[in-house]
Amino acid sequence: METIQAKWYGPGRSVPIRVIVIHDMEAPEGPKTAENVANWFHTMSASSKASAHVCVDNDSAVRCVADGDRAWHAPGANSDGLGIELAGYARQTRAEWLDTYSKATIEQAAKVVAGWCKKHDIPAKRLTVAELKAGKRGIVGHVDVSKAYGQTNHTDPGPNFPWDYLITRVKAHLDPAPAEPSNPSKPSTPSKPAKYVPPAFPKGLKPNSSAPSAKTLQRALKAAGLMSKSVPEAANYGPKTQDSVAAFHRRYPKYAAKGVARDVAIGPKGWAYLFTLAYGK
Repeated sequence: METIQAKWYGPGRSVPIRVIVIHDMEAPEGPKTAENVANWFHTMSASSKASAHVCVDNDSAVRCVADGDRAWHAPGANSDGLGIELAGYARQTRAEWLDTYSKATIEQAAKVVAGWCKKHDIPAKRLTVAELKAGKRGIVGHVDVSKAYGQTNHTDPGPNFPWDYLITRVKAHLDPAPAEPSNPSKPSTPSKPAKYVPPAFPKGLKPNSSAPSAKTLQRALKAAGLMSKSVPEAANYGPKTQDSVAAFHRRYPKYAAKGVARDVAIGPKGWAYLFTLAYGK
């Protein structure tokens, strides 16, 4: 930010900053309005003695007084306020405040105000006159300071100033939206979990066999709650495995061999259902 030091101001502060005061310059719109008004503060005669902390127009912000010093901008709020001057007139309509030039000016102001809000812990909200008098922290117009303390009759930034737009832009700079990726890709659609497919039924698996191993069957029986987890795994399709398979068939008789009261062998259909039972669908 360019600095053009104002001639008249109060060095240092005795109280913390609590308010930000919005002013208009009563100066025509132009690309050098901020610089011109800052230079006016720099060369001002002793009969005027005024200043502001920052001046903004559509493409620049100019520092005139340091935050730690008191600009002479709004009597009643000079000791605990920061003043910012916007290019334009208090007589402007809302539409004129929201034309291309003034929206750019408000954007410059919003950046400065957001920086102040963050630095000095000031809420991004406009205070009522009553809140200002009560010592609340926030953003006001020179008109609000005039009404609160009665030391001036200034009415800037005017009755049509778009406070809602300014506050919205200040908040946007305080909490910027995440940047869009430079090459956004189409969001992926979560795929449905695949249906559980049990291992293929091992040919040759039968009571007292050890080839192929019975360990896979034993793990499924344990997972289904049909075999004690304390039983050690073994390749052999021995008596404990047979007892557990029999328990499975008693619970689900449709998978048992016809006419067998205690079927200790497991077939392909029983195998598939056991694994579904043990590990889900």
